[in-house]
Amino acid sequence: MLYFFAASCVLKHKGNGDERMDCTMKKTKRAVSLVLALCLCLTFVACGSATPPAQEESVSEVTDSATRTVTDMRGKTVTIPADPQRVAIFDKGFVTQTMTALGVSDRIVASGGLVQATSMAEERDSLTLCPQLLDLPQLGYPTDAVDFEALAAAKPDLVILRNSEYIKDSDVTAQAIQRIEEEFHIPLVVVNGPGVYNPVSLEAQYEGVELLGQVFGQEEKAKAIVDQMKKTLDLIDERTRDIPDEEKPAVMYIGLTNKDAVGNVWGQDFGDAKFSTEVAHIRNAYTEHGSEKMSAEQILALNPDVMILCTNSVRPHPDILKQPEYAVLSSLPAVQNDRVTSLGLLTWWGDFRLELPTVLLIAAKSAYPEQFSDIQVGRWLNEYHSQLYGLDEEQAQHLKEVQQLDWMDEADF
Repeated sequence: MLYFFAASCVLKHKGNGDERMDCTMKKTKRAVSLVLALCLCLTFVACGSATPPAQEESVSEVTDSATRTVTDMRGKTVTIPADPQRVAIFDKGFVTQTMTALGVSDRIVASGGLVQATSMAEERDSLTLCPQLLDLPQLGYPTDAVDFEALAAAKPDLVILRNSEYIKDSDVTAQAIQRIEEEFHIPLVVVNGPGVYNPVSLEAQYEGVELLGQVFGQEEKAKAIVDQMKKTLDLIDERTRDIPDEEKPAVMYIGLTNKDAVGNVWGQDFGDAKFSTEVAHIRNAYTEHGSEKMSAEQILALNPDVMILCTNSVRPHPDILKQPEYAVLSSLPAVQNDRVTSLGLLTWWGDFRLELPTVLLIAAKSAYPEQFSDIQVGRWLNEYHSQLYGLDEEQAQHLKEVQQLDWMDEADF
């Protein structure tokens, strides 16, 4: 357009004499110079306009690098934040304990499954380790209902669901997974517990730790946790694998109730008895794979040589069977020979969390005390927790008391 303006100036003055022509030529030269100058400016501006595409490209690169993919234990590829900062969890302790051991528990912004209306930090080991959960939004749990409004309000950039044998077939679980992914579009990582599989899978326990290590970029720490667990389980297996079947006592895993000496008995490779046969080579007095509520008569008929009180006991302390309300069981060999021990509050209905080696070490020493006479499990547990969570001796002892395992100190177990 500037070019046509200069040309029209020349045409307007054509044929009017030399002076006017000279003037016209001068004006034309000035106009041309102006045009050239403006063209140069436009050229520089045009060259400068290459910068925004470069900036757009860098933004795209940042966006790509801000996410990555992991394969969760459903076998599903999930796109997650490269460095998750706001994590909502549905959990009975495994995720909480693992995130604490990995040093990332401060990223939890909402939780469901651990905190009840009257919960206190002293009631559960996971709340003792991670007391901030008591002050965070509560999301409910798939055994009952999930509070999706609270989940949305927490604005998580990642949700982690610990799946177990108790919720894997629940309609609430299926609905929660669907709504989190399809309605709220929040990345969801599912971590399966060993009881999800049939038969139960020991490798799933390790895989869950490794998956969380991958999610939070803490693969080396996760490997150290798994290696420590495997080291203890290898020791248990080595000391018990060659015990002849005829020398194995009948061991009963039982959660005692406070009515009529009735108890929930855990069968082989189920609940708190998982892996006891595979790793500790224990002979379970109840050979079915499942849990059954039994009367005193049924318990007496099984006649266990050893009784291990499970987490679902009304009071998981070995001396409970000395109380008058359980006098009907006083004739059992386990009671007569003072071979009653306890898992305290180590599990949540059979979800072993990071206490897998603790559960199996207590069980193995309960069944085969001679093979483990050199190990004082109460002291071993303090050392394990100190290494796992970075606790000092006083903190480790307190955690053991919260787990109701200080009976081991009293009994020199």
